[in-house]
Amino acid sequence: MTLPESLTFWSALAALAQLIIVTGVIVRVILTRHPPGSAFAWILLTTILPYGGFLLYLVFGERPIGRLRARYLRAAGNMLERIGAHRLTPFGPLPRHLARHRTTLHLAARLAGIPITTGSKAELKRSSEETIASLHADIAAAERSIDMEFYIWDEGGEIREVVSALISAAKRGVRIRILVDDFGSREFLRSESRRELEAAGIEVASALPMRLLQFFGMQRADIRLHRKTVVIDGRIAYTGSFNMIDPKGYAEAATVGAWVDAMVRVEGPGALSLDAVWHFDWALQPDSDLADYERPPVEKPVPNTGNAVIATVPSGPYQTGDRNLLLILEAINRAEHTLTITTPYFIPTESVVCALINAVMRGVRVKLIVPETSDTAATGWAMRRYFDDLLQAGVEILFYKGGLLHTKSIAVDREFAVFGTLNIDNRSMHLNFELMMAIFDADFVNALHELHAEYETHCERVLPELWRKRPLMNRLKEGACYLISPLL
Repeated sequence: MTLPESLTFWSALAALAQLIIVTGVIVRVILTRHPPGSAFAWILLTTILPYGGFLLYLVFGERPIGRLRARYLRAAGNMLERIGAHRLTPFGPLPRHLARHRTTLHLAARLAGIPITTGSKAELKRSSEETIASLHADIAAAERSIDMEFYIWDEGGEIREVVSALISAAKRGVRIRILVDDFGSREFLRSESRRELEAAGIEVASALPMRLLQFFGMQRADIRLHRKTVVIDGRIAYTGSFNMIDPKGYAEAATVGAWVDAMVRVEGPGALSLDAVWHFDWALQPDSDLADYERPPVEKPVPNTGNAVIATVPSGPYQTGDRNLLLILEAINRAEHTLTITTPYFIPTESVVCALINAVMRGVRVKLIVPETSDTAATGWAMRRYFDDLLQAGVEILFYKGGLLHTKSIAVDREFAVFGTLNIDNRSMHLNFELMMAIFDADFVNALHELHAEYETHCERVLPELWRKRPLMNRLKEGACYLISPLL
């Protein structure tokens, strides 16, 4: 049976269009320097899924933040440059005991464009309960301003205490601004709690709003604000893994367990760098007030309150390099005796895997603590695909069984820690707005070691000999999820 000539013509035209699309994606991927795994995944998806793969690439394949937001980015970038030019640490050279870490500190400062700060007090808040209690006390004592940003904000449970404290602070004249991610906090943004906060005079804004028309401004839909930051009166600040949600209040808590989080409370000059990052993020919102950036970046010095030396390193899709990936590699490479990493999602780059193996080979005891059960099945299976090489090299892998371990931390010897919002996966290191702090402070590092030891009491060690005997079906799941891991 002979096909109609019109059908043959349209088939040939469709095939030609698909060839042009695949060729265009290949050229574009090469020119934009995607990570090799991600580049191959996008080429394969575009090839095997005609037209649909191309549409997915348009929406998720690159890192644009939108034309409108890009204009605001320039204004925010100018503000951050003024912060970087300001000498936040006016008290001379580094303390002598940190001289051996001067290259790490120099790297962190160069990555961030934000000066290193000395003379801060860094306190580890070991749980959500500690964090909420501390936030409640600091909000109650606030005099001038409270600025907050979170990926997730939920109105229920223990968070009501914080909401009530914010409303009380607003009534006594404190200016309060809250920035939440449009996807992670979508229910809160439509909630009665938001209306209650705004009725009290509190400003609430959504970061990176997900609207259909945003596509025409070429804003990628899945780039999210993943930072968790609180700045009070410009002299006290928090960051870490805690979202503004009751740890037992998320959907998968019944099966996975409560979120297990930690935060750092910074008092002193180190709060200024977190304040700069918050203002940078606020400036990216189209409804923000750019008059904020006409004021001097630092109005008055913040007195010393402790001995912590802190380097703050924000990262996001607005950069050409992956800053926090470089910071993590530096931390791993600096370890001489012990290295402990906690992360809820572990889908590393090959450079991170090689750095961990190198650390073991030079005599470092390396521990990786991850949750036994993830709230995202594909992420959990993809993570396990990396265990064979790491276990064979001598990395100790521990499954945390006390809930969804959500703390993102690295403890290097007993010298310093890297702590903040970054997961060790492609999304955090390459896409989202993230924040890590390199903290050089004996008290904080010791407290973090104690917290890691506490985590270990709820862990089961992965034994290499038993791991090699796991079922074939598990291996197949790991391999399948590993193939799509660059897109997770």
